[in-house]
Amino acid sequence: MSVTFLPSNVAKKLAPKKLVERLVTNDLTLNRTVLSMLSKSGLLGKAELEEVALRVIKGYKKSLKEETKEGSSKAEALPTILNDKKLMVQRVQGLAVFEVGQQVKRAYEGERYEWLPSNANEPDPLHQLNYGKRFWVGIGDANGEDPGDRFGCQCGMRILVKEEELFLDKDISA
Repeated sequence: MSVTFLPSNVAKKLAPKKLVERLVTNDLTLNRTVLSMLSKSGLLGKAELEEVALRVIKGYKKSLKEETKEGSSKAEALPTILNDKKLMVQRVQGLAVFEVGQQVKRAYEGERYEWLPSNANEPDPLHQLNYGKRFWVGIGDANGEDPGDRFGCQCGMRILVKEEELFLDKDISA
């Protein structure tokens, strides 16, 4: 038996793309209702989510300022900037995956796991060398890394235990 932790499943369940895209309003402010909805999972802290969202909004505001300096009006530039909410989605989903990954590692420290391939478009070449290999949770590979130790890592792990579910507040097993 094993427990599988797949970052892409965590991201979809805890930080769905359509909800995360609504985290920023059309006037480049934080949508507090969406923030509350995302934090209700209990796995993502409201303060952490807010910090990530505000950093991204700051970047959007900087882009808007640059666009208006180059001659575009705010009304012309804003839809283009808000049209690409990919950065917000990546950051919030990355936070969700990182936080759940840390919880999984705490819950299964000392167990063996198999390193699963990344879903990233450009996987880390060092992580690719670990695909299919077995390590101990908390000890990791030769560099001391487990999947998800680096923010944005999309590698998964199959924890080799008898249990069929993760011991977390939400069921995120694949």
